[in-house]
Amino acid sequence: MRANGRTPLVSARDVELGEPQDLVNSLQNQDEHPEPNVPGYHLAWDNIRCMVVDPKEPKGPAEKEILCGVSGYVLPGQVLAIMGPSGAGKTSLLNIITNRPSLGKKGFWKGTMTLEGRTPWEGWERGMAYVMQKDVFFEELSVREILSTTALLRLPYEWSRKQKFSHMDALLEKLGLSDVKDTRIGTAIERGLSGGEVKRTSIANEMLQLPRLFVLDEPLTGLDSTRAVEVMAALRRLASEKQTSVILTIHQPSSSLFAQFDQLLLLAPGGKTAFFGPAQEALLHFESVGHPVPDHWTPPDHFIELLSHQADSIVELWKAKEEKTKDEGTADNKTSIPSNENTDGKTAHDMDVRMPPLCYQVGVLFLRNFKRTRRVLFKKLSFALHVGLAVTWGLLWFRVGDDIPRRLNDLVGIVFFFIAHWSWCPLFIGLDAFPKEKSVLTKERAAKAYSVEAFFLSKVLAEIPLMFILPALFFAICYPMVGLPSSVGLQIYLLTMLHVQVCASFSMLISVVVMDQESSIIVAIIAMCYEMCAGGYFVDMRLLPSWISWCRFTSFYFYTNGLFLRLALLGPYGSEIHGMVIAKYSFSELGAALEIWVLALMAVFFRFFAYIGLRYTKRLKFE
Repeated sequence: MRANGRTPLVSARDVELGEPQDLVNSLQNQDEHPEPNVPGYHLAWDNIRCMVVDPKEPKGPAEKEILCGVSGYVLPGQVLAIMGPSGAGKTSLLNIITNRPSLGKKGFWKGTMTLEGRTPWEGWERGMAYVMQKDVFFEELSVREILSTTALLRLPYEWSRKQKFSHMDALLEKLGLSDVKDTRIGTAIERGLSGGEVKRTSIANEMLQLPRLFVLDEPLTGLDSTRAVEVMAALRRLASEKQTSVILTIHQPSSSLFAQFDQLLLLAPGGKTAFFGPAQEALLHFESVGHPVPDHWTPPDHFIELLSHQADSIVELWKAKEEKTKDEGTADNKTSIPSNENTDGKTAHDMDVRMPPLCYQVGVLFLRNFKRTRRVLFKKLSFALHVGLAVTWGLLWFRVGDDIPRRLNDLVGIVFFFIAHWSWCPLFIGLDAFPKEKSVLTKERAAKAYSVEAFFLSKVLAEIPLMFILPALFFAICYPMVGLPSSVGLQIYLLTMLHVQVCASFSMLISVVVMDQESSIIVAIIAMCYEMCAGGYFVDMRLLPSWISWCRFTSFYFYTNGLFLRLALLGPYGSEIHGMVIAKYSFSELGAALEIWVLALMAVFFRFFAYIGLRYTKRLKFE
């Protein structure tokens, strides 16, 4: 398969495909993309048995076997196709061999899996790519923005930025995505890519990283016949030229697609093996057991028809053939493990693409999070909301600051609404952050694309500067209209920004702990109502019994209200006016320095425990 440690650039199958221009481009790109001389993985699995628990059974939870002793392997440079009707366990098998078992909380699997002849090592997933059946992306990003992040994080760290983007652009061209590279993924409401374009984006995103093992679950679903052939040709070239090990599930491929498979694993309903071996030998096997391919039928259609209606007999015939081969002792040792050292003496582990340094990861992810956060925050409706409220409150409390102390209660009222508005806005913006990011984060975490620390730091750093802009617009309109002292305007604005950070951190903590959008809203409303009511505006907490009055010290409203009114009243109007407010409302009297420190510590405290929750949560793992 490999000669003198070099990967062949042209194979016989490439000539059959009749794509000379692509081959010329591949040869030309060798100098542009100094791709590492790394062979694919030899992945083998033996006697995989998989059980799930159905809790909806009338007689109580019952175990159901969805894979029944499945064995197989894939070698570098091979394309292994897994076929079978619905319910045959194709996706379950892929999830297990890629270390992403999705079997529910009580499901389990047994069997052995080896990589290069030994137990898979820590971090081997960085050498693997997995195109899942469901395409998972951030909807706010374009194709180029998504692939840029993958290129910068997953391609060799030694490559220059230009080399990585050149490699990315070549792949976009090869998969027919150049015309839509600046189009966002989109949603069911906001138009974006078509279903086929999203699928090709998913394939390109995984293929981009030069995987040693490329696993694809139904990659051709949703593609027209021309695009399906193009994608299959790209996978074939990847296996031939780069010696990548390719595994894919496919339902009923055409004859031209079937001809591109090296190995074939047929699964019957219930996860039972009906055939495993070279794809072209499947025709001989079925002919030898009395089921030849009928005239004018394609082999895949014939196989699926048999497995759909005669599964039990087909499985028994395969078992009998295996037993006969074993008894005769004529079986080739097809699963023998080659040496896991290349010609340079490097082990398979050494040749894995390592995760780049933390600072580099943070820099790459910062750009992605900055773009996403900007598009979430700065929507037209958001500007309309803040401008509308600023004008409304500015008119209702117009020049209240010019009529103190007669309208002192009104001044306290507008201060409360200032603080409340910039509590609830960052709270609700952040609540759906992790529930929306959960799928992508789970996928990328399983692929070892980056560390949790890098993701968290980049998210925090991207959000902080963007959160200054909308409050600035709100203050520029409302603050002068209500007549608050201009001499302390900057200090009050900075205090509000500190309060916004506390609420954003509080929202992040709730989002991480709950990790469900609907539930997090309920938790947040209860928690925020507590914070508001304990802050001293609605009830004088000092008059309550000692066993409950201490709660005010846990409210960030308590400290922000106290500091805001101290800045707005004590200097401009004197201690007497400030004393009138403190006599009526139980706001903080601890002093500016201590109040600032407490608010800052709250922001750090909430974010720290949000990180701990994200770092150790089990909700970002495949179950």
